[in-house]
Amino acid sequence: MKWQRKGKKVEYCIRLNDACPQMNAEKWARIERILDKYKVKPIVGVIPENRDPDFVAVADENFWGKACEWQKKGWTIALHGLHHKLHFHEPRGYYQLSHSSKTEWAGKSSTEQYEMLKQGYQILKGHGLTPTCFFAPCHTYDEATVEAIASMKTEGCSLYISDGYALHPYQRDGVDFLPTLFDTPHKLPMQGTYTFVYHPNNMSSADFDYLENFLQQYKQYFRSPDILMKDSEIKDGQGVIGRILEYVIYFMRGLKGSKE
Repeated sequence: MKWQRKGKKVEYCIRLNDACPQMNAEKWARIERILDKYKVKPIVGVIPENRDPDFVAVADENFWGKACEWQKKGWTIALHGLHHKLHFHEPRGYYQLSHSSKTEWAGKSSTEQYEMLKQGYQILKGHGLTPTCFFAPCHTYDEATVEAIASMKTEGCSLYISDGYALHPYQRDGVDFLPTLFDTPHKLPMQGTYTFVYHPNNMSSADFDYLENFLQQYKQYFRSPDILMKDSEIKDGQGVIGRILEYVIYFMRGLKGSKE
């Protein structure tokens, strides 16, 4: 498949991880104000049924109403795992290179993962949300995960994955990918599509200031992920540059002692 880009040569997206009733409501409200100010519509990863003990805030009874408001104003709703309850996994056998020894998905059968996807999807639908995207906690998933996502199309549920290494959206094993290369936003000279990943629960005041300063300068390059995926003619595979990037970033993160 031939890939074409419509409009700007460089396109940015923002992804927000770990939205759930136990999130840090104050920090999420702050990042929402910033994104609304610059009319940026992110991917927001919603945990369908949070069981992660690291999220200790008192559950917000209004969370699901807030999530529906995000959806109404054009934020892309992503299925962010199922319970976000992680277990140990040797850092190998993943669908993409990773140093992480934590996963919710990898190592389980495609049948089990398919049922997890269905359950998560139905939970979000029950709260009035329609996810169009999936991403796993810790960037850790395997071939069975991708197979299960591809199988979800028989349920009338087409999900693309927010993950992977490439300079453009691509398709692999019957599933579309919107690649994620960086956490912190950078002005990048190369033509491509770049997703910047934030965990609002863990952001410092300096992180918020940096993000707002970046948006002030480069807001014109940001696009809605769902619209970007619809407008792009998806390329078949990561391409050589994508594979090189995967190994280079994996190597650099290893030098830094990263667990991703």
